[in-house]
Amino acid sequence: MKTHHIIVIAATICASFGCSRHEEEDGLRPQQPDTDLSVRSVVAAPIAETRTALDNQRNVVWKSGDRIQVFSAGNPSGASYVTASDNTRTGIFNPVESSKTVTDAQRYAVYPAEALTKGLSGDTFEIDLSALAGQSYASALGAGSDIAALPMVAATNDNTFEFKNVCGGLLLRVNDYQALGIKIARIEATARGGEQIAGKISVEAATGTPQLNQGTTGTSVTVDCGSGANISSNGDLSKPDGFLIFLPAGTYAQGFSFRITDTDGCRYEIETAQAVTVTAGVVTPLQSLPLTRYYGTANCYRADASAQTLSIDATPYYTFSRNYVHEGIRCTDASGAPAGVPAKAQIVWQQPENGASGSVIDAPAMEGATLKVPVTGTKGNAVVAVCKADGTILWSYHIWVSEAQDIACRFEEAGAYTMLDRNLGATSTTPKDRNAYGLFYQWGRKDPFARNLTATRPGGKPYESASSDLMKTEDATEATGTIAYATRNPQTRLLAAKEWYVGAGGNDLLWGGTKEGSVKTVYDPCPAGYRVPDARHFAEMKFTSKAECDANYGMLLAVNGEDTKSYFPTTGYLEANKNITMYLEYRGYMWLNAGGTTAHNRFYVNNTSANIDKTIETHAKGMAVRCVKTEQ
Repeated sequence: MKTHHIIVIAATICASFGCSRHEEEDGLRPQQPDTDLSVRSVVAAPIAETRTALDNQRNVVWKSGDRIQVFSAGNPSGASYVTASDNTRTGIFNPVESSKTVTDAQRYAVYPAEALTKGLSGDTFEIDLSALAGQSYASALGAGSDIAALPMVAATNDNTFEFKNVCGGLLLRVNDYQALGIKIARIEATARGGEQIAGKISVEAATGTPQLNQGTTGTSVTVDCGSGANISSNGDLSKPDGFLIFLPAGTYAQGFSFRITDTDGCRYEIETAQAVTVTAGVVTPLQSLPLTRYYGTANCYRADASAQTLSIDATPYYTFSRNYVHEGIRCTDASGAPAGVPAKAQIVWQQPENGASGSVIDAPAMEGATLKVPVTGTKGNAVVAVCKADGTILWSYHIWVSEAQDIACRFEEAGAYTMLDRNLGATSTTPKDRNAYGLFYQWGRKDPFARNLTATRPGGKPYESASSDLMKTEDATEATGTIAYATRNPQTRLLAAKEWYVGAGGNDLLWGGTKEGSVKTVYDPCPAGYRVPDARHFAEMKFTSKAECDANYGMLLAVNGEDTKSYFPTTGYLEANKNITMYLEYRGYMWLNAGGTTAHNRFYVNNTSANIDKTIETHAKGMAVRCVKTEQ
């Protein structure tokens, strides 16, 4: 039997996803994948009955029954060849019909055979990538993984074909949605420049390069995640944490837009900033993006001591900002209508000021996406939650009934800025008045914790006082130390030696970062127009005297020359890993917005000093907040 009558082809697959390196090329700044990268895969419905697979070493291997289509200029429609080889990187292929062979010197091949829709015409042929339009999220690529929807092509002038991938992969990594309990149902990728990314595509015969034509069809692909994918994120490229989207290789002039839909029907959209290159046989990780859903435009609403009804925006918004900035992008469904609007509201806790009786607010209610909160006129604080129909808390708001006022501040370094005249939650500015101390906050959390308003200055060591019985506590664990748990349990303080947020990533920016990059975040606890201050706002405040501090349980510090002073009480703090208040009326602690292990994150007052303490406080402590206007 002569080989020019029955062709025996040794076909070697030489490119495999996840085993190549790729340079940074797109607007989301991809990182280089490691070699031997085992990726979570997205696979399309097979377009052939037979397939290739990965062996246990993640080598692409031929499976018995795999078919290829061999063709040439003299035989443009070609003939099918099949292999009996199984789990081998090199397969021997024989013609399906002995009478149908391709004998030209220069030959071409396509895997799977059914992918070839138009044989050689000039220097191109056509393959069908329609299956890419509807991809499905699957488990990690491993032995037996189905990659049949990813065509490969080859050319030879002898009996050996070395196949190359026509497609490459983009790894879209989206974080934080897991922490908020969001499950992603599907992802739609669209070529912004109109390039065709599904359907029938021409391929250059010599190079195997797909030609990305512009058109009105085939410009989008969808990854279906079924009942919802919730992939853990650890930032380790050896364990990718995203969604793999298969696309034809090529340069996409305007990059992509990604439309993400969660299981609640909310849609989120993000775009690449510039051109994106998809390399054949390579998985390119895009820069990891945080997806945060939030409700309304602020987490604290002020009211004076008069009977009134507050109208609070509870519209679901989202942000992809790494600084958790309020971007005002509404969550909508496929029709463009609002999605994820809370179904009901409830009081989490309320506390009238010391010496007052009755309630601070009456029963709240939802009117569409507006939260209505009746305020009685009694000074004090309350936390109100908006919920799903089953009672699951989606978000919560601090209601602060107090005559808080702005004060003008001026220092050499900070310049002119505006600060509130009292701590967040305080209903008085009178020295030694417990109502002037304000509420407690864990760093990075948006919700306050009530103060024990009847606690008095302890007599001495260990300087402990009882905490409020309106506060609940839980140990911070992998299950509880998350943004999702903190959001759904605003009354619960998470106890830990250092960090309440056990999960990795993003914690240092929850309140806006360092002074040079300060922003108001969706987790900022201050009213609209105000934010947690940075170190500049306190750096030049000067200590007065030990006698004054001892007499007033705090100090009146000059904020704009000697004529304008503000009371800074010695509020104490909530111990990080215990449900007790420490150093009440001995020491005062106020959070700054900086996170991390090197940035100063507190202002400190006692009877010997007033300064930005160089100690880096653990985020699990509960301390006071004094808000400054955001425009400064």
